[in-house]
Amino acid sequence: MNNKRNTIKTIIIVTLLVMGTIPAIAQTKVQNASWPIITRNGDKLYEGTKVFRFLGLAAPNIQQNESQIRIDRTNRFPDEYEIRDLLDGIHRLGGRATRTFSLSIYSPLDNGMPVYIEGHRKYNEEAFRCLDRVIALSHEYDVRLIIPFIASQTFAGIRGVDEFSTIAGKPKGAFWTDQEQKADFKHFLDFILNRKNTVNGILYKNDPAILAWQLGNEFGSYPGDRGLKYDEWTPKILDWSLEMAEYIKKVDPNHLIMEAGGADREKLIADPNIDIISDHLYEYWNRMGGNPWQLAPIAKESYLKTKGRKPLMIDEFGLGTTENIRELMETIRETEIVGGLMWSIRSHRRDGGWYYHNEGGTPVNSFHVPGFSAGFVYDEVRLLDLLRKESYLIREIPLASIEKPTPAPVLFNQKHGFTWRGSTGASYYVLERGQTATGPWKVIATGLEDSVLADVVKFEPSPEASEPLVLYVDENAEKGKTYFYRIKGVNIAGESSYSSILKNVK
Repeated sequence: MNNKRNTIKTIIIVTLLVMGTIPAIAQTKVQNASWPIITRNGDKLYEGTKVFRFLGLAAPNIQQNESQIRIDRTNRFPDEYEIRDLLDGIHRLGGRATRTFSLSIYSPLDNGMPVYIEGHRKYNEEAFRCLDRVIALSHEYDVRLIIPFIASQTFAGIRGVDEFSTIAGKPKGAFWTDQEQKADFKHFLDFILNRKNTVNGILYKNDPAILAWQLGNEFGSYPGDRGLKYDEWTPKILDWSLEMAEYIKKVDPNHLIMEAGGADREKLIADPNIDIISDHLYEYWNRMGGNPWQLAPIAKESYLKTKGRKPLMIDEFGLGTTENIRELMETIRETEIVGGLMWSIRSHRRDGGWYYHNEGGTPVNSFHVPGFSAGFVYDEVRLLDLLRKESYLIREIPLASIEKPTPAPVLFNQKHGFTWRGSTGASYYVLERGQTATGPWKVIATGLEDSVLADVVKFEPSPEASEPLVLYVDENAEKGKTYFYRIKGVNIAGESSYSSILKNVK
C-alpha cells in the first residue's frame, strides 16, 4: 500500500460510477474518527489532538479550468484524471492543504463559458459535480481544502460580486448592503453547505476534506479596483463579512471560517465567528506598488498582531526571488504561523501536455510538478524542492522518499507527431518504437519533457492554446510504413508503467 493511503489511514471502498459524459470515479468513504474535521483552539489548528500545520501549493484551477479551454468547452471542468494529477502533485511535495479559487458566475462577456452560478439562484449541477469529485478525492490524497466562495474581482471566466448583483438585476455595489442581495447569497450558502456529495454521499457541511470556508477572495481589492473610497466601503465589507460568518456558523457549525480582508482586521480578529486570518504576500506586486517587498518581515508583523488570538495563514504567496520565498517559508515555520500556500499549481491536460498560466505578465508561470527546464527563469525546480523540504519540516516529520511516476501515460497522435497524457511526478519520458505490436522495441527518444513552454504570456490567450501541443515528431520514420509506439514516465525513484501501444502509419 502506498504512502498516502498509509498516512491518512482511511478505508477506501472503490466502485465505478458511470454518469453520462462525466468520467467514472472511485467512491470514497472515510472513517471520520481517523481523519477528523480540523478545529481551532486559540491561534492554532488541530487535527484531532495534534497541531495541524502545512506548506503547499494553491490550486486555483482544481474546480474550473481558467484558460486553454477547448472550443467545445469539454475541458472547462477538470475530470478525474486532472483532479488526481493536482492532488497527487501537492501530495508528492508534502502538502496537506490547498486552496481552490472562487466559484465562477455568469457574465455575457464570457460568451457562454460554463460556470457554477448560472443565474439568479440558479446553480450548475455539472459544475458542482466537479467540486464533488475534488472534495471526495481529497480524502484519498490527505489534502484538506480551503474554498473561497466569491471573488471581489471581475476576472474573465470567473467574475465576482458585481456579476452576482447583475444576474439579480441589481446595481454594482449592491452586493454588500442590499437586503435582497444578502438573501440571495444566503440562498447560495444554503445550497452549497447542505449539498450532498454525489460521489461520497457526505454533506459538504460534514465533510472533513474541507479545512475552511473562506468568505471570498481579496475583498480588500474591491474599492481600489473600482476607484472607490476605502473609508466608505471597508465598513460595508466588514458588516457583510460578520453577518455572513454568523450565518455560515449557524448552517455549518463544523467548519472553520476564514475572512477575506477588506475590513478592519482588529474587528475580524475579535469576531467569534471568524476562525482564521488571511494574508496574501507577493514580492512582485509589492515592488510594483512601491511597498515593502521583503515578505518575511511582513509575515512576522501580521503574526504578532494575531499571536495568541487567531490563527494566521498565508494562503497565497510568491512571485519573488528564491531567497525571499525561502525566508518567508522559514518564517512561517519558525513563528508558528499555521501554514502557507505558494501560488500556484496547474495540472496535466487530459488530452496531452499541461495547462499553462502566466501570472499577470510577470516572469513567473504556474508550477508544474516536479519542475522542468522550461521554468528555469523563475527557478521552478529549486523552488519546488525547497517547498517540499519545508513542508516536511513544518510538520516535524522526516522527508519522505520520492515516489515513482503514476499512472501510466497515454500516448496520442497529434497532427504530424505525438502528444501524451502525463504521468504525475515524471521528470521526463522515454519513447520507444517497434515494427510490430509485440516489439522488439527500440528507444527513439529519451529525456523528453512535457512541460515545454517558457513564453506563456503570448501563448495563453492564443487560439492554439485550446489544443494540446505536439510534443515529439518522429523524423526518422519511413514514409508509408506502419509503426507501433509506447512511452513511459521516469523520475529518480523509478519508472511508470508503459502506455498502451499506439499504431501509427507514416
